[in-house]
Amino acid sequence: MRQAHLLRILVKERAIVRLLKTIGYAEYPTRELLQKLGAYGHGHKLLLRAQSNGLVQRKVVKNRIYNKLTNDGKKLIKLSNEIGL
Repeated sequence: MRQAHLLRILVKERAIVRLLKTIGYAEYPTRELLQKLGAYGHGHKLLLRAQSNGLVQRKVVKNRIYNKLTNDGKKLIKLSNEIGL
């Protein structure tokens, strides 16, 4: 993904950046991730938006959906840490 697109997400979607930082470099089930965020309804919508932007990869294992960052998600975290967000 181009750097300009990542910057656009960084400016317009600051809540997604918080979600990505919560995921970090680990892999979390959706329910556990939303409990860490403390936002069930809005947090789930952010998670789906992050997936549609290609920042989060979701996979189904048995009865759970696991979420982890894609390479673009990791780039966005690195970029936000450099900027200081």
